[in-house]
Order: sequence, then C-alpha cells, then structure tokens
Amino acid sequence: MAGTLDDGVLNSVLNANFKAVAEATALIANRMNQDMAQHQAETTKLGIASLAQQLDRANTLDPTEAASIHGVVNSTLAAKIDELGTAVNALLTSSQVNTKVAQSTPPETGKVG
Repeated sequence: MAGTLDDGVLNSVLNANFKAVAEATALIANRMNQDMAQHQAETTKLGIASLAQQLDRANTLDPTEAASIHGVVNSTLAAKIDELGTAVNALLTSSQVNTKVAQSTPPETGKVG
C-alpha cells in the first residue's frame, strides 16, 4: 500500500477541513452581526442629528420670516373681516327695505269719497 493514506491521517485531514469550514461560517456570521450593529448605530446617529436640525428650524424663526407671516395673516384676516362686514351690511339693508315696505300703508287711490 504505497499509494494510500493511513486512515488516521485521512481522518485528521477531514476533521481539520470540517473544523475550518465550520469556523469560517461562524466567523462570517459574527462579522455580519457586527456590521449590522454598526450600521444601526450610524443610522441612529444620523436620525438624531436630522431630528435635532428639524427641531431647531421649527423653534427658531427668522425675524423677516416672522414679519412676513404676520403680514400675510393680518392682511388675510382683514380681507375676511371686510368681506363679512359687506355681507352683513347687505343683509341689514335688505332687511330694512323689507321692513319699511311691510310697515307702510298702501296709497289711497280709487277711493270714492
């Protein structure tokens, strides 16, 4: 048996190969878990920074922007109040005309006298 390997050597090589493959799988899985944890940590940091920036924008209002918002709100409100006043005046005028007509006595025409 000059060309064959001893069963002990063959088993030793098989065991070493099996161990290498098994450890490689565990090492790859461990590395993937580390990468996912790092990615999650970086994503969380990015989310916190973005939220902080948005909250800062919401809480800090530029004076020019505040004045323009104030002007738009006031001009819109004034226009709506003016429209409402015009509508109320038209209703009052219409109501007063109808009231005067109802209170007046018809002319005495065609009366024999």
